[in-house]
Amino acid sequence: MIKKIIAFLLIASAAVLFWFTFAIWTGLYSIYTVPPSPGEPDGSTLIIAREQGEPMFNSPQYKPPPKKAERSGGIGFGSMSRTKRPVDQRTLVELPYIEWAYQKSLEPPPEENPAN
Repeated sequence: MIKKIIAFLLIASAAVLFWFTFAIWTGLYSIYTVPPSPGEPDGSTLIIAREQGEPMFNSPQYKPPPKKAERSGGIGFGSMSRTKRPVDQRTLVELPYIEWAYQKSLEPPPEENPAN
């Protein structure tokens, strides 16, 4: 009986780990790291639901790249910008502070190559 319970827990843990890895890789979730500060001395790393335009690794100090103005020959209709929900409403899991995730959030985004 104990072996069955342990086997079930291992399979369930592997499935949850697989889901979070898959969801982060595909862009459903994002890793948001809050560094230690006077307000939060231990810091934290959060797995959050990802909003459109957010990077995979994010933090309060992340600076998004400037948006390039697109010129077209006629009248264009852009998408309406939606307000982003606060991080605390999108938090799925709270983990201890992870330094490498915070450092990854500070890296500049990769340059996009223009289509030829």
